[in-house]
Amino acid sequence: MPAAGPSANPFRNPTLADAARDGMLLSVTCLLCHRTVNYWAEDLVRVVGPRHQRHLPPFACSRCRTAEHMAVRWCIPTSAERQAITVRRPVEQIIKWRWRDEPA
Repeated sequence: MPAAGPSANPFRNPTLADAARDGMLLSVTCLLCHRTVNYWAEDLVRVVGPRHQRHLPPFACSRCRTAEHMAVRWCIPTSAERQAITVRRPVEQIIKWRWRDEPA
């Protein structure tokens, strides 16, 4: 039986919280520039929230500035695979002020 794709009902789709509970690694690839970034689902839960659907990209491509051509794959890596994988991890959240010039 072929694997079913995502449901039209977002409440039936697996979320990042489900992926984090299973210890999944998400590989996000831009199909335009072919950049691939690996994220732990547990880290993405902290950044984009637990209700985010697992099959949707968490961010737009930082090179192409679009999320339209992003592909998401997920797996549970073995201990041997973990040694060869580079994972992007959150370090800190930075809040910046944005300024604009207005007439006095």
